[in-house]
Amino acid sequence: MGDKPVAGGSAKKVVVLGGGLAGLSAALRLLDHGCKVTLVEKRPFLGGRAYSFRDGPEGIEIDNGQHVFLGCFTFYREFLEATGAIDKAYLPHSLRTEVVLNGRSAVLSSSPLLGKLHLLPSLLRYPHIDLKDKLLALYGLLAAKLTNRSKPTASLDDESGYDWLKRHHQTDRTIANLWNLFILPSLNDDLRDVSADMMLMVFQEALMKGPAEAAIGLSRVGLTSLNGDPARTLLEEKGTRMMLGKTVRSVRFDDGRVSGVELSDGETLEADACVSALPFQVLAQVLPDEIAKDQFFSSASALSSSPIVGIHLWYDAAIMDQDFVAFLDSPVQWVFNKNRIQEADESSGQYICISLSGAWRHIDTPKEELIDTFTQEMRRLFPRAKSARVEKSLVVKERDATFRSTPGASKHRPPQTTPIPNLFLAGEWTNTGWPSTMEGAVRSGVFAADALADRN
Repeated sequence: MGDKPVAGGSAKKVVVLGGGLAGLSAALRLLDHGCKVTLVEKRPFLGGRAYSFRDGPEGIEIDNGQHVFLGCFTFYREFLEATGAIDKAYLPHSLRTEVVLNGRSAVLSSSPLLGKLHLLPSLLRYPHIDLKDKLLALYGLLAAKLTNRSKPTASLDDESGYDWLKRHHQTDRTIANLWNLFILPSLNDDLRDVSADMMLMVFQEALMKGPAEAAIGLSRVGLTSLNGDPARTLLEEKGTRMMLGKTVRSVRFDDGRVSGVELSDGETLEADACVSALPFQVLAQVLPDEIAKDQFFSSASALSSSPIVGIHLWYDAAIMDQDFVAFLDSPVQWVFNKNRIQEADESSGQYICISLSGAWRHIDTPKEELIDTFTQEMRRLFPRAKSARVEKSLVVKERDATFRSTPGASKHRPPQTTPIPNLFLAGEWTNTGWPSTMEGAVRSGVFAADALADRN
């Protein structure tokens, strides 16, 4: 994760609250700074919202949601390298994704020799928008590339991505079949509901820098085996005190500083400093009322979250050949071939995951109804599914999967430093400059640890 000089003299006792990617990256960085770290996590495993669980007598490892990472996720890749898990993930050299509309398949892919223009040839061939829309799309992409997001202006954050695109002459067909193809899974929200700033961030950082940055990476193993277990091993090897299955009751203060953390079982952990990597919905519950009501902390209550639904199907025969494929004319958004991704044998069947982002219309639907609806839809989309039998099915719902990058949301994302001199915040919901991603979570932990070292 990158060493920095150790700050100060004797090792500071730092308590990290939360064992998701933000807390894990904070803990690792604090160790680099020479701190003595205790990490508290309410669940018996690590990884936060990027975890997997074992199911059935075979103990199949199932992800809570289909997570991907991009080549531009530099901090997250450094995290995997630091924990020795990088070989458990696969990242190609460039982007290639199949997109299907009305039974017609197209491929959006990089031309590596073209640098920042790597998507141009496949965009010109892309059949899901007509020639006029392609020319307008090129204009829109150029405008997105040239927009300076670093200027101190609230307009981009207050405007929706949809309104920005309409101002730049994008048609609804192009918005649906090109722009939202990338934004819906990236921001877990429709373009009408995300800020123009975060929409532009995705295109500038992921799609317009070069082929390597746009590449889609996947885990070869379950998410806990990729994120949680290797990080736990490394943290324990470096002397971190791990307190799993422990819930935080309150953060204690003395003379305006954090003095300790009280757990639900009555134990109190003394602390010279604290990094909270708790969700924004939870943070206010563990702070004293007078601090939680302070504008700095209470502003985060204006943030909201967006759901993801994963539908897992095990077929008795292979129904698809791709690693993954996107659909534009179906409630099925993205389909992932877990056998191919995890390099498992397909001779006895195929394990498929359907990933539904911004899944409000499905989050409260009974699981049996979802399975029936989507198995029927899979028969329509994949001819071989008509003759294959679904041997097992499972639905995983994450109601609060990500925070929403709605217009105006950035003003409610606090920095890593707080008015409390020894309390620091991590979590992808803090002001990292990134949306709710694994990259944003890791960045927040690194930034919080560095801020602690600099302030103390």
